[in-house]
Amino acid sequence: MSMTIVSISGRAEKGASRPFFCEADDGNFYFVKRDNISADQLVIEYVFSRLAEECGLPVAPVRLLAIPESLSQYAIVEHSGEFLPGLAFGSQRVQFAEEVRSSHLRQIDEETKFRCLCFDWWTRNPDRRLDLLGGDPNLLWDPVLQSVVLHDHDSCLDPEFDETEFKREHAFRDVRPFLERSFLKKWRTRFESTIYSLNSIWEEMPEEWFVDSVGVSRTSITREKIEAELIKPENEVDGILPG
Repeated sequence: MSMTIVSISGRAEKGASRPFFCEADDGNFYFVKRDNISADQLVIEYVFSRLAEECGLPVAPVRLLAIPESLSQYAIVEHSGEFLPGLAFGSQRVQFAEEVRSSHLRQIDEETKFRCLCFDWWTRNPDRRLDLLGGDPNLLWDPVLQSVVLHDHDSCLDPEFDETEFKREHAFRDVRPFLERSFLKKWRTRFESTIYSLNSIWEEMPEEWFVDSVGVSRTSITREKIEAELIKPENEVDGILPG
């Protein structure tokens, strides 16, 4: 069941897609994506955010949000053509959260780092980069719960994924030397069992994301293609192990 956006406060300054910042009728604020990214990216964003949730990773809550025509028509926002009526992807704002910095890393437990590192490797997600000078890790730090929150997964299954860069630049690369085969085997079992949820996740997405108003396909990505790439990933699963 979707919720309805009741107000829009502008756009995020960071991020390639610069999501819209909106309030929904449940009283929460969300970072919203729809026509500001491609249809394929929209599907990838929803599917992999939900798969991360199913895996038990600390992901910002994902929701479907309805953009009413009245709000779309009269909203004063930069590039209003990217804020059109229909169902959108929403990532719930974590109150008081800030972008993760290098100083936060020592406060994140190793189990979470291992799982996130393996998930990003498996899904070919290049957008979790962080070094002493900064980066765009797509990680938030919740100062209330003293925990990390993952967001932004629209670059998963990157066709130009660079294994060497991933190992050198991932925010949690510090734990890779301590990653053991036994952990990877356990995680692989958990992740592959999650793939069985792909069909139900796919059915959660609205038809309008896949075809336009006259029935022309908007996407090239299919559930079968995603499933095939997850069951038999391009990069060797064991390739993330040290050595």
